[in-house]
Amino acid sequence: MKKIYFYITAIIIFLLSFLLDNPVASFFVNHRIGFLDTISIFIHSIEGYFLFAFMLIFLLAFKQKKKIIPLLLTFILYLGATQFIKIVTARPRPFTKFNFDSLGSIDINRSFPSGHVTATSSMLRFFEFNNIFFYIWIFVTILVMFSRIYLGMHYLSDVVAGFILGYGLSDFSFWIADGLKRWKFK
Repeated sequence: MKKIYFYITAIIIFLLSFLLDNPVASFFVNHRIGFLDTISIFIHSIEGYFLFAFMLIFLLAFKQKKKIIPLLLTFILYLGATQFIKIVTARPRPFTKFNFDSLGSIDINRSFPSGHVTATSSMLRFFEFNNIFFYIWIFVTILVMFSRIYLGMHYLSDVVAGFILGYGLSDFSFWIADGLKRWKFK
């Protein structure tokens, strides 16, 4: 599928996800399961920095050195874009509106977009050299998306936006790296 169709479809899903924000959050307030609490809290404790360090080691282990520059660019863009958008939008987290259990001291007005999902989805491009790893990482990304909504940290639209942002940042990073490579050899 051409990338433009992917992004058009993703933006349509993002816009539709706003309609489901409150019903989905309300559903998870009323449907709690102990082992999902444990898994989701574990995922909550993993920071984006860890994912980028993991990916760096992974790329080196699988001799994917050409992807290190795009990875570093993606990391820088992830840090800047995610925090900038969170500050500008200052969207309250769902747990402030619904009766979710507290996870401690958290920026209550930093819901949009999900940083965890942005970091996780930005890794997808780096797994494209191996279908097995790629599909495993899609599963990991969906699990992270679910856990962020389940804990009341994000609305559905926050995680969909995080997915689009993360994938887009890595796409952009590969595009920049490719341009730098062509410019360097002219």
